[in-house]
Amino acid sequence: MTLRTEKINELIRQKLSQIISEEIELPPNTLVTITKAETSPDLKNSKIYITVLPENFRGSTLKILDKNRHHLYQKLKTFLKTKFTPNLKFVIDEQEVFAAEVDKILDEINKQ
Repeated sequence: MTLRTEKINELIRQKLSQIISEEIELPPNTLVTITKAETSPDLKNSKIYITVLPENFRGSTLKILDKNRHHLYQKLKTFLKTKFTPNLKFVIDEQEVFAAEVDKILDEINKQ
């Protein structure tokens, strides 16, 4: 990954986090965190990894984000100074989910 792509990924992560928190209506008491963005070298596609708390709102939150993908794309377009604005695909960050499960198991072991 080039330095340029890394900078674009970080900008996408920051700006989408801001737009989602300010403009997208999510279920009450739901926290969405964008853990990372992976943009293709040609800048045409970007996979956005998210975590959702509480976990039982993952599916509905993904549906809301997918439904608002065009709005997010248009807003993101105003911040990126590139020829292309990547198409967005939101996915649950399974690595973070796995890490949370490991932490839970370790906490249980420490309690014993």
